[in-house]
Amino acid sequence: MRINLLFLYLLVASTIWGQTNTAENSAYQGFSGGMMLHAGYLFGQEKHVPIAPDGRLCSPQGAALGIGGSIRVHLWKHFRTGFEGMVSTMNSNMTDCRNILKPGSYIRTGCGGILADAYWQMKKAWLFIGGTIGGGSVKGLYILQGNQNTWTPDENSTFHKQSFFYITPYIGCDYCLTNKVHLSFRLDWMLSVLHHELLLPTGPRFYLGFMFCH
Repeated sequence: MRINLLFLYLLVASTIWGQTNTAENSAYQGFSGGMMLHAGYLFGQEKHVPIAPDGRLCSPQGAALGIGGSIRVHLWKHFRTGFEGMVSTMNSNMTDCRNILKPGSYIRTGCGGILADAYWQMKKAWLFIGGTIGGGSVKGLYILQGNQNTWTPDENSTFHKQSFFYITPYIGCDYCLTNKVHLSFRLDWMLSVLHHELLLPTGPRFYLGFMFCH
C-alpha cells in the first residue's frame, strides 16, 4: 500500500512539474512507468527452517516467479530516479526441497524501494545501469505432513514471516517500440540482508515488461 501511494505521489508531482517547467529552464525531462514480469533463482539463509520427519533441515532454494512495477522521473539527459515494488512466489515444486515439502508450501516475497540509474539513448535502444535500495518481507509456509486438499488440520506445518533490508544492482535495455511505449529488459541480483547476513531471497532475476513514457 505504501509503495502504491509513493507511485501515485510521484506521478502527480511529475505531471505538475512537467506542466510548469520547460526543458530549457528545468532539469526535468519527463517520466516513465510500467509493469514487468520476472523470473529468477533465489537462495540464502533461513533462520527458522522446519525439520523434516527424517531429521533433515528444510531450507528451500529454487525458481521464483512474480510481477512488479516502477515509475521514474527523468532528470537531465542521463539520470532517472523513482520507486519500484514487486512480489515473487517460490512454490515448493520448484525448489530443491520438493521431495520434503508437501503441495501448498510456498515462499512469498514482497519488497519495494527507491531506485536510481544512468541511461544512454542509442537510437531505438536505451541502455541503463543502476540500483535499488529498500525493504520488504518474506513469508514461508512449510507443510511437512498433511494435504492441502482436505479440511483436516495439517499434522506438521510451519508459517514464518521475516523482514529484511535489500540492495539490488541492475543493468538493462529499453527498446523503443514508439516514443511513448518501450519494451524493457532487465537483469538484477537481489541482496537481502538481516543482521549483517545474507538471507533468502538472494539471487539473480530477469525482467520483461512495458514502460510508458511521457
